[in-house]
Amino acid sequence: MRSLSWARAQELSITLVLALVAPACSSTSPAETPVDSGAAAIDGGPQSDEASGGPDVSNGPPETGQLPPVQPAPNASDANAGDGSDLAPDVSTTDATPAGGGGKDGAAGPLSPTVLGLMRKAADWQLAAGAPAKDWIDGSFWTGVLATYKSTKDAKYLTAINSWAGAGWGLTGGAGARGDNQCPAQTFFETYLLDPVPASMVMLNGAKPSFDALVANTPAGRVEWWWQDALFMVPPGFARLGAATGNANYFATMNAMYWDTYAFLFNTQVGLMYRDNTTRGQYWARGNGWVIAGAARILQYLPMNDPKRPDFVTLVQTMAAALTKVQGADGLWRSNLLNPNQFPNPETSGTGFFTFGIAWGINSGILDKATYMPVAQKGWDGLVSHVDATGKLGYVQPVGAGPGPAAADSTVAYGVGAFLLAGSEMAKLLP
Repeated sequence: MRSLSWARAQELSITLVLALVAPACSSTSPAETPVDSGAAAIDGGPQSDEASGGPDVSNGPPETGQLPPVQPAPNASDANAGDGSDLAPDVSTTDATPAGGGGKDGAAGPLSPTVLGLMRKAADWQLAAGAPAKDWIDGSFWTGVLATYKSTKDAKYLTAINSWAGAGWGLTGGAGARGDNQCPAQTFFETYLLDPVPASMVMLNGAKPSFDALVANTPAGRVEWWWQDALFMVPPGFARLGAATGNANYFATMNAMYWDTYAFLFNTQVGLMYRDNTTRGQYWARGNGWVIAGAARILQYLPMNDPKRPDFVTLVQTMAAALTKVQGADGLWRSNLLNPNQFPNPETSGTGFFTFGIAWGINSGILDKATYMPVAQKGWDGLVSHVDATGKLGYVQPVGAGPGPAAADSTVAYGVGAFLLAGSEMAKLLP
């Protein structure tokens, strides 16, 4: 097992070397079946953007009341993790040079003060508005707050995280937390990695039991993580827990489940993922945003020698190429990626996650800067155009289970989290 001092050294690592692309996971997506491309947002009750919290996912998507049909899972033993050696550190904004000659032409240097100012403004607006819940809506916002702390080194953001987490750093549902309710854990575990000393162990121990339960009794990914959003909610937590403990079982479990969900929902011909088994033929912006952003966040802590690392790299590359083709002229993506006219308004939550994933890919050296910098720049400029003078981000699609409209004054905490994650990477790329 890796020592805590080693984990700290990795967090502050100066150089990250990424192995470039191996062939993508070989999975054949089932033939597409056109579906009704509209899905109304559902406020209150079971969250339609993600599954209802807790361990019971038998209710399935709220609009159907049924668990999506399950196909036989491949042998999970085929997806084994590395031994925990050569863990990839988080590419933090000021403490590490992006791998492969990314931001600042591969040289560590000051971050963009303009981007940092926008991050502060948006984070402060949402903190004042409130984001107290330990669920996926607020939990995804707090990933951005931690990114803001790591970018600005302003202790008030770390203080806010500690206040939100509470003394026990526990999850809603405790050891039985699943899916959406495990989302906050990735912020807990990453906060521990900032100062991995015995006094900080509560940051691991509060949420760790729910991950241990999945290691002890690993379900098929297509059963446990049957909707694409789950690939942001849980796997990045597994990667951070593996990095914090040096226990390769966390990586092995994550890989077995993740790549089964990928085989179930990803269309390799399109380069994008369906939201779930009931929405084949439809490609939702925020849903795919969860996927590319989650993959980037996994790679931040996945061992360099993990056998699935090249597949995660290829996934980011494949999605970035597909997304580039459907970016709007204003830099923002529309809610229905392949039918943008269905909801022609801009949509900032999906755009935020896409911009983060692409900018991280540039900074880590897995995406060509000349090709993708214009895409990231347009995405960021589009996002910034919808942050008002108070710091409020607009055009965030409300909670939903598929493409839908967003109004100029519509905002939700997860959209702000996506904006902050995007800013944390764009700050490395812009003057």
